[in-house]
Amino acid sequence: MNQIRIFFSSVQKEFSEERKALREFLRGDPLLGRFFDVFLFEDVPAIDKRADEVYLHEVERCDMYVGLFGKEYGKEGKKGYSPTHREFDLATQLGKHYLLF
Repeated sequence: MNQIRIFFSSVQKEFSEERKALREFLRGDPLLGRFFDVFLFEDVPAIDKRADEVYLHEVERCDMYVGLFGKEYGKEGKKGYSPTHREFDLATQLGKHYLLF
């Protein structure tokens, strides 16, 4: 059985506790844990890849994108887009199912 992979996105510092709580809820529930897998960027171990390569690859792999947006949208990079903006744009371009809060 394939699990539905959910990518939780937000500015890392802004909703850190909420993302962790969602991850623990989904993984800890005996039924939901069978059907859903969660990606949080902070769970990625240190590797020799650029951060944007990692999170954009994970957006490509996910089935659903969940954006938790508050007061911040992240720091703009060289092209004028924050990581959160780039994640959302890619999820949209790839036709991912998404929920925004």
